[in-house]
Amino acid sequence: MTAVVDSKIPRYAEETLIKLGHRTVKLPPHPTLPPPVSSHPDMLLFFSPNAIFCTESYAKIAKKELKEIESATNKPIQILQKDYGSTYPHDILLNVASVGMRLFCLPSHTAAEILALSTHRICAVRQGYAKCSTVPIGDKALITEDASIAKVARSEGLDVLQVEPYSVSLMGYDTGFLGGACSFAPYDSGLRKLLFCGDPKHHKNAEEILRFLEKHAIEPIALSPTPLTDVGTIFII
Repeated sequence: MTAVVDSKIPRYAEETLIKLGHRTVKLPPHPTLPPPVSSHPDMLLFFSPNAIFCTESYAKIAKKELKEIESATNKPIQILQKDYGSTYPHDILLNVASVGMRLFCLPSHTAAEILALSTHRICAVRQGYAKCSTVPIGDKALITEDASIAKVARSEGLDVLQVEPYSVSLMGYDTGFLGGACSFAPYDSGLRKLLFCGDPKHHKNAEEILRFLEKHAIEPIALSPTPLTDVGTIFII
């Protein structure tokens, strides 16, 4: 399988991915986005059921990498009409969490093409970095630090584990997000594993997280023995 990752992913984590049998596609940075997140996959791409969305400007920057992703998924790249701004919330066009047939996002600043997807229901939340803040666990559960996501997800009938913030590092910021430190398989590959960039045992809520994963028959895999690091989601395709 292919792992779409930040070009700045820690070396140890990438080596472990390769040992697990994954080929990596490392995304180059977008100069408009803040440097700490400029090559985060969950800022640069959205994997819809039938296509991979990205901005026109990024399609020019990442031609080689996008061709590899098209080949791995057998799905075309679809270009958005709108482009990024450099500051929040103009940088979150693609930062959408897909859980089953639901899309958690801040609709006012989400790409119109994503909002128009007929395959999914829009679940509006106040958190703009919705994918960063969400760890989808199959189609019926999620983990999040964000209260607005947790509230909406529970109203949708999902099993929710809300955890404390400030257990994930992201250079340049006070904290990162748990969703950004985990893997996600957007095309339901049947994987029953959740990869962590770092070791979940370092999280404040480690016991609760590990019990929740066990409840949903998901095997946690630490890509390194270090504390968790937000790398903008590891997309397994």
